[in-house]
Amino acid sequence: MTNAYPPEHHLLRDLRFTFEHDDDARRSRAWMPVVPELCTEHGHARAGALATLVDVIGGGLAANAAAPDWIATADLTLHLVRGAPAGAVVEARGEILRAGRTTVVMEVALVDDAAREVGLATMSFSVLPRRDTNPDIGAVRGTGPSTMAVGDSRLEQPLFDAMGARVVDAVHGVLDVPVSEWSRNSMGAMQGGVVAMVSEFAAEAALRAASGEPLVVVDLQLTYLGFGRVGPVRTHAEVVGLDPAAGRGAARVDLADAGAENRAMTVARVVATRGLA
Repeated sequence: MTNAYPPEHHLLRDLRFTFEHDDDARRSRAWMPVVPELCTEHGHARAGALATLVDVIGGGLAANAAAPDWIATADLTLHLVRGAPAGAVVEARGEILRAGRTTVVMEVALVDDAAREVGLATMSFSVLPRRDTNPDIGAVRGTGPSTMAVGDSRLEQPLFDAMGARVVDAVHGVLDVPVSEWSRNSMGAMQGGVVAMVSEFAAEAALRAASGEPLVVVDLQLTYLGFGRVGPVRTHAEVVGLDPAAGRGAARVDLADAGAENRAMTVARVVATRGLA
């Protein structure tokens, strides 16, 4: 890996985020256009896509707060209260709540372009010693709006296909997902938002198999345990609650790096429902 991150063809470019940072370096805003490739069958942005927006704005704020050291996502919790339909633009408003020597904690509010609440996230980051391969946050953090997108950046297929995911066993939420240059973070591992997407798809597969309904994820809580550098990343989902009358279910998802002796990566707790208004 080099300091030229992300590469020209990368998830963070294809999602076409734009950013704007406040002068006090404790707050940032970011915007993501909701395109059909990001959406569920209900036509709303997937929780994993919104979690990626949260992770990116949070990571930028945390890296700035931890400088000259670097950071890694420790945990992320996202609660959705409204669907963001295709054609909308979701705005993330991030604010640092605490910046300590070993941990940075923040909150990110999500609203749509009609200023309606979409969801709320909290996350924490571990502060790590800086490596030569880490990007220079000072060099990329400018003033005024900016974007990582380049001229041809866009999603050309739905997220599941773009990740190269494969369903091995839907009943048990077993997926295999490669760790590709398109989905790596600056440390050469699967990017935290992509981990959220993988968790969403695994939970969704198991909960749909158990309920017989097209449930969609509305809540994600992820604890990051280790990096997925080799791949494939393999998931296993356990349905821990199902209420057919309410159209609601919950699952736990374990992610491991199958190519690195099944090293534990992430534990996710996921809630899915029939959808949001």
